[in-house]
Parts: sequence; structure tokens; C-alpha cells
Amino acid sequence: MHIINELDAGGAERVLTRITCHNAQSTDPDAPRQIVVSLMGEGVFGADLRKAGVALFCLGMSSGVRDLPGAIFKLAGLMRRHKPDAIMSWLYHSDFIATLAATLSGRGTKRLAWNIRCAEMDLSLYGRSTRIVLNLLAKLSDRPAVIAANSHAGQRHHITCGYHPKKWAYLPNGFDTDEWRPDPAAKKRLCKELGLAPTTSLIGMVARKDPAKDHATLFDAVELLRTNGHDVHLVLIGQDTETLTFPDALKGHISALGLRRDVAQLVPALDVAVLSSSFGEGFPNVIGEAMACGVPAVGNDVGDVAEILGGTGKTVPLHAPNDMASAIEELLGEDPDSKTFRKAASRKRIIDHYSLTAMNDRYLVLWDGLAGKRDLPEFDFAD
Repeated sequence: MHIINELDAGGAERVLTRITCHNAQSTDPDAPRQIVVSLMGEGVFGADLRKAGVALFCLGMSSGVRDLPGAIFKLAGLMRRHKPDAIMSWLYHSDFIATLAATLSGRGTKRLAWNIRCAEMDLSLYGRSTRIVLNLLAKLSDRPAVIAANSHAGQRHHITCGYHPKKWAYLPNGFDTDEWRPDPAAKKRLCKELGLAPTTSLIGMVARKDPAKDHATLFDAVELLRTNGHDVHLVLIGQDTETLTFPDALKGHISALGLRRDVAQLVPALDVAVLSSSFGEGFPNVIGEAMACGVPAVGNDVGDVAEILGGTGKTVPLHAPNDMASAIEELLGEDPDSKTFRKAASRKRIIDHYSLTAMNDRYLVLWDGLAGKRDLPEFDFAD
């Protein structure tokens, strides 16, 4: 049983959907049945979960505290009814509520794993409830059987926050490289959709509108590129990106596509993928997805970005548009053979280190440990 705050378009929600659908559709008779509980509604991914045969329950919480007791009791009731062998909570509020519900239900926290998806959050930009919950979780962090993190940066940050679990487990993200793959025709399609010449260099970022994503730095970098004579067009994909305020100098040179369900068909069209996040990232999906598509990536040095890239792309300092522009410029200016080599190396790194199969195998081992079918694993963060 997975518990998550909601199912809108975010990185944690996408990975949860990826892993549960993969197991729900598996032909392996031993694949575990998947149950997902959204504390709020079914969001963007609910339909995908239902289609794959994942049992989905939505508790209908609002963001207010008054719904908290009811959600805890509803979740405890679901746990008593379905008797899950393993329970995994995703994101802070779900960690807190799942811990209380597991205790009330009688299933106990020995079956519970928290799944950390972020690192170095700037909590001043979020609600007071998030700060309160994080402080409570630090005190409760020895209750779950294990705390998993998808990044080394996430583990380090939460240790500084006071987390002291019985065990840590490293669960890096994985990608379906049949879904995320190169497509030589993608750029022509997207340029036609946007009314651009096919010779235009497409710089893209897949990220919702959020303070953590630091779109302002990206805008400054693209403005610098255009000032330096590069025919570049910025493509923004993600929830509410169409509501961002764009610099006057970039009017006509930015396409904000908002929330799209065909992202795997759009990313291969990019010449360079960018992540300008300034905090909060652990293992950003968008870097791995771009690499799987053979698209060179430039990312701010947050979370595990440098480790994921493994030398196939560029990392730059935070809030440094000049460095970002220079990195993009370097990738765009490579000769054809170098570009071909970099694209192949990017995809190969994902296949070799961050495949969907490798991710799923780690989750299965952890779930078996929670279910008592084997000892809980010690996933080395040096892996």
C-alpha cells in the first residue's frame, strides 16, 4: 500500500505511478498487488493507475488541518480492511499520516517505509504546516522500519534535519527506456507545432511553476544566448508554466506548453534539456528522462544531478545565468561527431545505471523485507 499526498504532475507522483503500474501489469505471478491511497484526489495520474489495474482510493482531504483526523481514521480503516504486507509513504505529510494510521490500524510501523524524494528544501517558501510536519517527522524517524531516499543529497539533508532511522535504503529513480527514447522526427514535429524553422535550437525545461524551479535564472540565460547571436527558442513544459511572467526581450522566443501528457514525445525534440532548480531536488526525473532520449542536459548543481549526468552533460552553480548560458552554448557548438557521441553516452548511462528494471528490483527487495519474507536490505548509498 502506497500513501501519497496527491496525484498531480510531480516527480514523486510520476515515479509512484511508474513503479505501481509496472508491477500491476507484470506477468510474474509473484508480483505484489498494488494499492495507492491519495490523501486528496486522483489528480493527473489517477486514470493511469486505474487503467493499469492498481487499486486507488482517494480520501478527499483539503489543505486544511480540520480534515487531518478524518484522513488518519479513514486510512487506518483501509489498512485494517486490506491488511497490506508492506506500506510505503511518499512525501512529508503522507509520512506523518501513514505513521499514525499504521499504529491505529494494528498493522504497526514495522511494515512501514518512508520514501524521501527531496533535498535541501527552502521551507520559508512553503506553508507553516510543512515546517511543523518536518520537525515532527525528525522526532518520529525511528518509528518506520526503514527510510528510503532516492538521492544521496536527500539522505544527507535529512540527517542534518535530525532524522535518525533504524535503517536507510537507497532507491534511485529508474526509467522505461522503451518509452523514453530518441526520436529523429520529434524536432520537426515540435517546430511545426510551434511555427518555428527546423534550424532553430530548442532549449527545454520540464518543470511545473514553483519557486524551487527558478525559471528566472533560465530566462536570463536564454536572453544571454540570444544576445550572443544564437537562434534559440525556449520550450517550457509543466503545470502552470503558461502563467509565468516572461521578460519582454524573450516575447516570441518562449513557448509555454503547460501540462502535457505527451512529454515523452516532446523531450526528444530538444537540442538541450535544462534544469534550473535552485533547491529541493533529490533525483530529478527530468534529467534522467532527457538522457534516456539522447538529449544532452545542463543542470544546476542540486541534489544528485552531477552524479546522474556522470560527465555526459554539464552542471553549473546556482543562480548563475552566465554559467548556464556558457554550458548550453558549449553543447550547441559541438561538432556533429561529438554531439552524436554525447547523445549515445547519455542514453547508455541511463540504461546501465538507472533502468526501470533496476529500480523495480530494489523496490521488490525492500517490500519483501517489510513483509517479513527476508531480512530488510542494507542498500549502500555508495552504490
